[in-house]
Amino acid sequence: MKVKSKLKKLLERNGYVRVRNVLNFTKDLKPILNDMDFVMDCLIRKYAPKTKKNNTLKYDFKKKYTFVSKLNIYDLDQYFNTRLPRDHVKKDSDYFASNSLWNLITHKKILDVVEKVLGTEILCSPVQNTRIKQPEKKLPKGSVYDGLSGRTPWHQDAAVLSTHGQKFCDMVTVWIPFTKTTRKNGCMVTVKEINKMGLLNHISGYRGQVEVKNSKLLDKFKPIYLEANIGDVILLHKHSIHCSLANRSNDFRISADLRYNRAGTPSGRKPLPNFYVRSKNKNNITTLNYKQWIALWEEAKNKCIPRKFAFKYPLPTFKHNKRDLKNLLNN
Repeated sequence: MKVKSKLKKLLERNGYVRVRNVLNFTKDLKPILNDMDFVMDCLIRKYAPKTKKNNTLKYDFKKKYTFVSKLNIYDLDQYFNTRLPRDHVKKDSDYFASNSLWNLITHKKILDVVEKVLGTEILCSPVQNTRIKQPEKKLPKGSVYDGLSGRTPWHQDAAVLSTHGQKFCDMVTVWIPFTKTTRKNGCMVTVKEINKMGLLNHISGYRGQVEVKNSKLLDKFKPIYLEANIGDVILLHKHSIHCSLANRSNDFRISADLRYNRAGTPSGRKPLPNFYVRSKNKNNITTLNYKQWIALWEEAKNKCIPRKFAFKYPLPTFKHNKRDLKNLLNN
């Protein structure tokens, strides 16, 4: 089905769209922050020294997280991220999946926006993240260039899919700020219309993060700073090249990036959950509530345990460097 909305035309032309005032902080976002706060309480009870537990549990959200981040908890970000860890999947592998997050993923207003891009047949993609980014000056040195807690390198979202997904997935990213996002606290940056180049060659960057090859060449382009208010959402085309800045502020930058793909196209992340969230045929919608959603993730986990990983993807590499950013810019 072809979609001809103004929103889709803007997304395909520019590579990004800001949609203002989609969500309500108190009803839609604060419950997720409350659940993150609960996770921090659990980590404090488990890992904090006995002499500090009671006082620390009285801290506010930001102070708690700063405390928790200094406890040397292995893969701390995973406790707040809404997917299985990429590698070393075990029976007790944790992930952030609360009822409040389920409500956000299936939120009518978000799906109304997505429908204008993908049409009426929409699947929830397993390519999702929730991120807590404290001020960079408080980060351990090893986390400064970590995409979940620090800066994110220039990349395209299509690049983190399987080969089949890279070719055929019709996907849109819905980026949601839980805090006002500015240049100072590390907003995303993109380049207008650069999505029209299609999928580019990538390299393995810091700690294996996916990064556009020759990405320094993007510095000469006029940057588009994707600043956003609480309640706004930012849509990204799957070939949009984007990164995030360092958080130079004294405050936190918290966000979620949800993704959806058009039914009939692959998610690029088998066997992770990819299920209908909207369809004209109501029989297609078989995941109806939070418990069923969790059951999908636990089923996927059991499939991932024997092979030790949840997902892998080959870096987009094309023969003869024909998809190198450097060569495309010279043409």
